[in-house]
Amino acid sequence: MHKSILVVDDDPKIVEIVSLYLKREGYRVLAAYDGNQALEMAREKKPDLIVLDLMLPGLDGMDVCRLVRDESDVPILMLTARASDEDKLRGFDVGADDYLTKPFNPRELVARVRHPAACGRGARAAPGHALRRAGNQPGAA
Repeated sequence: MHKSILVVDDDPKIVEIVSLYLKREGYRVLAAYDGNQALEMAREKKPDLIVLDLMLPGLDGMDVCRLVRDESDVPILMLTARASDEDKLRGFDVGADDYLTKPFNPRELVARVRHPAACGRGARAAPGHALRRAGNQPGAA
């Protein structure tokens, strides 16, 4: 079974470009265009990795990242136009494993997707992982 990647961006052209490059590499691509849809798909489809924009309608990418991270160790690669050091640090603080700024080289994105273990958390995330619900985590009161 091919690994699935959830690509989240409100710009259909970005989703199309990223999807094209990932599909060429054999990944199964899921797409979401707003934060609420991204969170729902992460919970239901359990992707092996999430490529996440920050500036989204509904829940923004930081909120999506924080909520997904509360429930899962799925690797999250932020792909965004927010390029300041503060934005990058905040992204890592809320749980991102990697951060790539727009404009970007799609081949670099594929290389980062191919090697999520280099990002830290990806080394511990197993394919087919289950999202943890708050309160159902080991040691949760």
